[in-house]
Amino acid sequence: MKKETTPVSNQPVTRRYNRHGKRRGKYAYAAPLGMLISTLALVGALALVFSGISAVRKVTDTTTNMGETMYYFLEPLLHYNPTPFEDITQTEQDAFLKAATYRVSLAEQNRMLKEADENCRYPVDDSGRIVVPVKEIEESYNALFGSASPLTHRSLEEENLLFSDADDCYYVPFQSLNSGYKPVIDYIKQRGTTFTVRIGFVANKDIKIDDHGNEITPTADMATYYQTYTVIQYPGGYYVNACKDD
Repeated sequence: MKKETTPVSNQPVTRRYNRHGKRRGKYAYAAPLGMLISTLALVGALALVFSGISAVRKVTDTTTNMGETMYYFLEPLLHYNPTPFEDITQTEQDAFLKAATYRVSLAEQNRMLKEADENCRYPVDDSGRIVVPVKEIEESYNALFGSASPLTHRSLEEENLLFSDADDCYYVPFQSLNSGYKPVIDYIKQRGTTFTVRIGFVANKDIKIDDHGNEITPTADMATYYQTYTVIQYPGGYYVNACKDD
């Protein structure tokens, strides 16, 4: 069989043409180098896109702040260790009223501290209690337990909490609470608008102190007992719907 040969061109061999008349490339590695650069550029662009998506997720992700949010939302109730309940719309406890009134007292104490204001914005009676309009107590109660939760206005003498129907107000103790336990969030689980928040209660005697006299932050595994709260989110905020002992 006769071997085919590439015809030789009459074009003289130069730096731009070979002996077969084909034009030489100006840069031998231009094509593969260009492809490599294009590939790296594409990879870089994709990396920037995914980096941007990750950054947006970090900005919009509230899970890192949810622990703090839930702690301060539940704080007034955690001091009173409510009896377990399954549906806030079917339940009323003294612990709920205590929490609602303490929430008002705590907010005013924090305001005075933040603003360095020695003057309370509420009238104060001879027993050192602040005089709070019933409407504000109702608003505080609803902020914790939702507008569908039942509320019967009443006095709780053992708490030095007095309801005055005639004056349409509550006389609320104005001091910080000294609980024997420190609440610590164990975990938070979210499903849609429902949050399951497990709280561990660490006895004060079990909280350690460092060499400088500072309290070492306790962890949930140190808790003496636990409670799990069901918290519902709605457009205006949150409300506690249920509680169980673990």
